[in-house]
Parts: sequence; C-alpha cells; structure tokens
Amino acid sequence: MALRGKKAERIIYEEKPQCGRCGAGIVGVIPRRWDGKPMCRECAFELEQAALKPGGRKIVKQEEKVPPTPEEIARRTTLLVILAIVLVILLFRIYTIAPLLQSPKPLRLGVKATDALTDRCIEKLWVLSRDLQENHLPDTLPVCPKSSKRYIVAELEEDIVISCPTPEEHGLEKLSVSLGFPIPFALGEEEQ
Repeated sequence: MALRGKKAERIIYEEKPQCGRCGAGIVGVIPRRWDGKPMCRECAFELEQAALKPGGRKIVKQEEKVPPTPEEIARRTTLLVILAIVLVILLFRIYTIAPLLQSPKPLRLGVKATDALTDRCIEKLWVLSRDLQENHLPDTLPVCPKSSKRYIVAELEEDIVISCPTPEEHGLEKLSVSLGFPIPFALGEEEQ
C-alpha cells in the first residue's frame, strides 16, 4: 500500500522499551502488544505462528495463584457461617410447617351435624382408638360426656370394638371405633 505523501511515523523512545515476554530490548519500531506489554518482533512472530497452528489459537495465560489475605479468609468464613445458620433456620421452619400442610384427620365418618357433647365423645373415642392401636387400653375406661356411662369394649374373633354406651342420646344409631377401623364411625338413624 503506497503512502501518498505521508511518511510512516516512527516513535522514538527516550528509554529503550523491553519485550514483556523475553526481556529483549526493542529498537526503533512501534512494538506490538500482548496483554498490554510491548513485544519484540521475534516474540510476536512466535505467538502468531503458534496461533496459526491447528489447535494453537488458544494461548493459555497462566496466572500466579495469590494466597488469600486474612481479611478475605475472615470474609469467606463469615459468609459460610451465615449460610449455615440460614440453612438450619430454613430446615427448622420446614420441619415446623410440614405438619400444618397435612390435611387434618377427620373427626369422624358418618353423620355431619353433631353437638358439642357428641364431639367430645368422639374425641375420647380417638384417644381410645390410639390406645387400642398401641395395644394398651386403660384398666378403667372413660365415661361418655353426655350419659356419664363407661364405654363398652366388645372382643370379637378378629377385631376389638369400643363403642359409646348410649349413642341414641347423641341422636345416633351407632358410635364406635375398632382395631380394624381406627376412625370413629357415627351411624345416624336415617343412614341405615
């Protein structure tokens, strides 16, 4: 390419620049740069040749690993401690919230409309059902809150049934729980 009336500029350094790769002095030309450092012609040629080889386009610059400063170590330790605390709190919250996410167990099966004393009777049947499942019934059974009579235990061949002594006072035909069916069962007179 012809220079039309212009002369190529030459930069003259007061100090002799040195190659950032090999350390040789650079004389009278504008040096090429590699990672911001000036390079001599020989080093520039070698790097260009290495880049032209197959698989040679990736020139890996290895950096020195600097050991972390005490402030950086303290910062990393603090971040790890905070992360561990947040993780423990999160696991604790999940553990405490999980039971709330489960659907509540039904109070009973059968009749839907019952009064407060019937609901208390059903709650006592739940306790007796748990004791029955754990295979340790109390020596003296509790009493029905409405009739003040003790619950009835009937031992059948394959099952044990605990029932309310007076389900008719609750407006029911049957109110019971058994080993085979541990949910209190309320059968109304109209449901037969």
